Formats: sequence, structure tokens, C-alpha cells
Amino acid sequence: MNYYREMVSGGELDGLEYLPTVPQLLRFVGSRYADAAAVGSRETSYSYAQLVSRVKRRVAWLNTLGLQPGAHIAVLAPNDLDAMELFLSIPAAGFTVMMLPAALRGAELAGIVKRYDIACLLAATGCAEAATGVSCPVYGTGTIAQAEADFAPVRKETPAAIFLTGGTSGRPKGAVLSHGALMRGAFNGIYAPGRILRQRYMLMLPLSHVFGAIRSLLSCLYTGSFVYACPDLKAAIMELPVVRPTVLVLVPGMIELLLGLARLKGKEFLGDLRLIISGAAPVPPRLMQTCREFGIQVCPGYGLTECANLTAGNADAAELPEAVGPAYPGQEVKVVDGELYIKGDNVMLGYYGEPELTAQVLVDGWFRTGDRAELKEYKGAQFIVITGRVKNLILLANGENVSPEELEARFYQEPLVKDCLVKQMTVNGNVVIGIEILPFAPALAGCPAEETRQKLQAVVDKVNRQLPTCQQIAKLVVRTEDFKRSPALKILRDQ
Repeated sequence: MNYYREMVSGGELDGLEYLPTVPQLLRFVGSRYADAAAVGSRETSYSYAQLVSRVKRRVAWLNTLGLQPGAHIAVLAPNDLDAMELFLSIPAAGFTVMMLPAALRGAELAGIVKRYDIACLLAATGCAEAATGVSCPVYGTGTIAQAEADFAPVRKETPAAIFLTGGTSGRPKGAVLSHGALMRGAFNGIYAPGRILRQRYMLMLPLSHVFGAIRSLLSCLYTGSFVYACPDLKAAIMELPVVRPTVLVLVPGMIELLLGLARLKGKEFLGDLRLIISGAAPVPPRLMQTCREFGIQVCPGYGLTECANLTAGNADAAELPEAVGPAYPGQEVKVVDGELYIKGDNVMLGYYGEPELTAQVLVDGWFRTGDRAELKEYKGAQFIVITGRVKNLILLANGENVSPEELEARFYQEPLVKDCLVKQMTVNGNVVIGIEILPFAPALAGCPAEETRQKLQAVVDKVNRQLPTCQQIAKLVVRTEDFKRSPALKILRDQ
């Protein structure tokens, strides 16, 4: 499978190989990129040699806590340098890291600490008050020893991290990723069009999100790139013209925000940005086109928390926008009864504390994704086309199943639609297929509410003419407020 190797500039992959543990990655980057800038903030920056030294000093401090090997350590912090170092040092010390959203508070935080058997919590200064009352010791995130300590003798199968699944419905679950899975995801993430070495990134996605932790940090370190800390997203976006990143890892909602600012401030606001790696949700064609106008290539991809996030990426989105790309090396994929299955060392060990649920999704080494998919031949590879979620299927009165995501994809082609949600609704006591649409405000500027509704109804009528009668939209709801969203900015379906 040469699709991914061929997209990378010649020679950029020389010397890069899959390293199955975090300590192996740290030793590699500390040697190969020793003097290059690794991570930084507005106040300071560290070279790769300095970063590895600081991680070893963190390991030395962690060793003083007297915890059992494999103990769960949670981190409650924004995307600052301390959080980056702790995400690396905790698994390097032989413990299991759990990065938590900095906004977690009260009962929710206490519940996670108890449910996931957290041995200790490391809280940033601004989060310390929220951590009072939890059932484990609490320490600051800035603590570091004076002397270094060796990394723990971890193995590929050793648990490294627990990530809460984002999801768009249902209760989040804790997916346990081994060192091997974490590092397979990180290695998959190095593949990108053009140059991959010594790029500049801004860590805009939270480290509590698997996409942010793996693709926005680990993959960047693999390639000797510089990663700028973003503890405050709003402030960080305004620093973009100064930091001048060449690549950003974002979700579609963040791309929308970035492009909105670029329209106001001009192309120079984007600095040296040439590539956006996008995940978590499909990228609407409207955003893809605007990025092209600014000279930015967008590579949408596909991944799941349970599979170390990076399963596929599409460098040919302009030609094949419906696909998410072929599976990265080191994985197998197949479609069984319309559902995508994945196998490889990137697959999780299981959901923590939930053996029955784990047994439902892990079958003979294959992970059942719950995503409906098709495989499409393109450029000699099997591209994955995601058509929806199995559990989201709408069952019609005639027994036919309808994927709401497939219908939504048609509406995202329309310039008047910013976001939408297809769901079951009721009309005169009958269950029908309905849609909620959040209008694209710039395209409808100055239109009164009734005229906006008429224009959107015309869009619905247009799409309905392309659909079988049983799949047509029977009810339109025009939203005046944004949808409720997950931390990854996915639209929550239970609303």
C-alpha cells in the first residue's frame, strides 16, 4: 500500500519507523532532533533535548509518589506546557494517563475520579479549586524534580492512556489505549501531503481529546516539528499571525471560526498556513472551497477513540470528497453487513471497567465501529466512505432504514446551510423525517425570518426531488441558535 508514502515529499520519511512505546519515541526524538525547537509558549520554549530532560525529571518526581506500576493518574489542565510534559511523562514512568477537560467541575469530576480509579490528580493552578473534595491526592501540574530518572521498562501492550469517548449520544466510556496503540496512531499521523519534517503547529485541540493528544502532539514530535501551546483557544487564534503555523489540526467548527476571521482580517492573518488536518466530523464542501480560495489544502480523515483516532486520511478530498481515505498502514478493514470493522495494533485494550460492553465491540480482534461504510476503489486503494451510524438509522413504516447522515450530506452541499440535523419528528400525530437547519448567516444577511424560512424550504424541496418518496423531508425547523455540541464540536443528536 503506497498511497500514504507517495503523498509525502521525497526523503522526508527516511529514518522514521513505528516505535511501539512512548519511551522509545522520546529517546528517538531527543537524539535525532536534539537542538531543534520542540514545544513553546508566549513565555518560553524548549528544544527536543530539553523537553526529554524535563520529561525525565517529571518521571523522577512521579516515582516519589509511591504508586503501583500502571496506576491511573489524571491531569486537569489547559493546553499548556505542563500538560504536554505530563501527557508524555506519566506513561513514560509506567503509569496510565487520563487527560481531563479543564472545564470539568464538581460532581462530574468527582465521579470520573471514582469511576476510573484515579490514584492521584494533577491540577493546574486555575483548576485547583475544582479539584477540592475528590477522593484522591491532588498535586499541582508544575512540580518537577531536579534530577532525571530513567523511563520505566514498559512494553507495547502496557496500558498508556484512558480517553473518554466523545460520542454524539449516550454515556461517555473510557477507552484504554496501550503504548502500541498510542504510538501506532502517532505514526499514522505523520503522513501528510508534501513536507512533514520541522513543521510548525499550534495545539488548538485539547489534550483530553484523542485527536488533539495524538495528531496534534505525538505525531508532531515524531517529525521534529514545533508545537505551540494554546491554553486559551480564543487568545491563541489571535496569535496565529505571530506564531505562523504551517499546519493545523482542527475540527470543522474551528475551521469555520478561522475562516471567518480570515475574511475579516485578510489572507495575511493566516500567515504561513498551508495545510489543515481535519477530523471528528465531515467537512462541508463550502468550507473546503473557502480553504482552497485561501490557498490551504484540507485533508479530512476518519478515526475513533477506540482505534487511537487515526484510521484513514484523504489527501484527494477535492476529487473524492465523500471518502475519508484508505486505511493507514498497520491496519485491516472490512465491511460486515454494512458496518466497518477495524483490526490492528491501534485498537484499544477495552473500555475500562466495562467487560460486557467491551465484548460487544471487540470480536476476534476486530473492532466493530458502529459506522456504516462502503469501500470504493480509487488510485489503486480501497477508500473508506462513511455513510452514517448504525444506531442512528431511522426505521420507516415500510420497514426501510434511512441514514440521517446520508441525508444531511446532501444539505451540506447547499450554500444556505451552515449545519443541520435530520431526525424523527411528528406531524399530526404521524412520525416523519424532519430536519433542523442552522442557516449560513452571511448568505442570508438582511433577510427577515419568514423569507429565510421560505428560502430554506426551497432547499428542502430541491433535495426532496432527488429522494425516493419514503426518504423525503416532511418537516423543517429553522434554528436561530447553534446546536448543542460535544467537546469535539460534533452536533449532539439527543436534542
